[in-house]
Amino acid sequence: MNGHILINRKNIAHNLSEIKKYSLNSKIMSVIKSDAYGHGMIEVAKSLNDSDSFAVATIKEAMYLRSKNITKEIVCLQGFSNNEELIYCSKNNIRPVIHDSSQISIMDSTSLSGSIKLWIKIDTGMNRLGFNNLDFQKVFNKIKENKKVAHPIGIMTHLACADEDNDKFSDTQISLFKEIVDETNIELSIFNSAGIIKYSKNTDDINYWLRPGLMLYGISPCRLLKKVNLKPVMTLTAPVISIKKCKKGETIGYGQTHKLENDTRIAAIGIGYGDGFPRKLSNTGKVFYNNNFFNIVGRVSMDIITVDIGDKDIKVGSNVELWGENINIKEVAKSIDSIPYELMCALGNRLDKEYI
Repeated sequence: MNGHILINRKNIAHNLSEIKKYSLNSKIMSVIKSDAYGHGMIEVAKSLNDSDSFAVATIKEAMYLRSKNITKEIVCLQGFSNNEELIYCSKNNIRPVIHDSSQISIMDSTSLSGSIKLWIKIDTGMNRLGFNNLDFQKVFNKIKENKKVAHPIGIMTHLACADEDNDKFSDTQISLFKEIVDETNIELSIFNSAGIIKYSKNTDDINYWLRPGLMLYGISPCRLLKKVNLKPVMTLTAPVISIKKCKKGETIGYGQTHKLENDTRIAAIGIGYGDGFPRKLSNTGKVFYNNNFFNIVGRVSMDIITVDIGDKDIKVGSNVELWGENINIKEVAKSIDSIPYELMCALGNRLDKEYI
């Protein structure tokens, strides 16, 4: 017996509909990179059919979607890295992001049989991917002159601090972006999930694309904003595989890191760091079962965690929740100085997924 990931398709669709309310006329580029943040890229793509496009990080991810008959436009956020990838994009309705001068050189040296749609990324202060703002006009003019580039051309940037409580930098980035981009017949994209919640209501334009990621999966990236009507998509559960009666003074697990203060019952749960469950939750995490929360005691091991269940009516085969409807993944992540993205993306392929 092993852990289990339950994915609620209806909640994915609900979250997308809530995102659309922020900017009714904008288009939606649903971010499903990294196996849809651990939720399963193909099934999530099918559940997000009302999106205008999908965004992935790599060409490999885009190719996987095409191999599974996902036909909607795909935006590749890292773009292409060689001639073959550029040709593949052109032939398969994949819209790469151009963010580095090496990609312009690849375009110059590649003969395309058809046209290609592109995004150009500007670095407005994150200092990760994107052209320097001073170089933008030169880059834009060169790409615009390429007869194989379809119009409208897209221009995007990425907000560095939108999910921070006291964010002031996003206004600087947004202002710089609007100052740089003074073109007609273009498409624009600025707002990630946090940007959508905080800033997108002032941008209701058919030429704008929103880029929701975390929101799609039912998690608000903004700690202080409570009025976001999202529903959790993922529930992580695992089965009880053994129950032992233990005495006061006995210790639990590797390293004897937990000493029992009372006689109790210890349940072994079939999940561990080999499944991506964080070892940092040793002696600090909780599980939920039948209206009760129980402490994880002892170290998280590769395949098993141990939980103090006292005298509660739990049997071998019972499934406990590790996060989901009753245990907020944001709180789990905060307790170990992590983020929900990391917890979800770390889940391993030993865990079965079920879609409802």
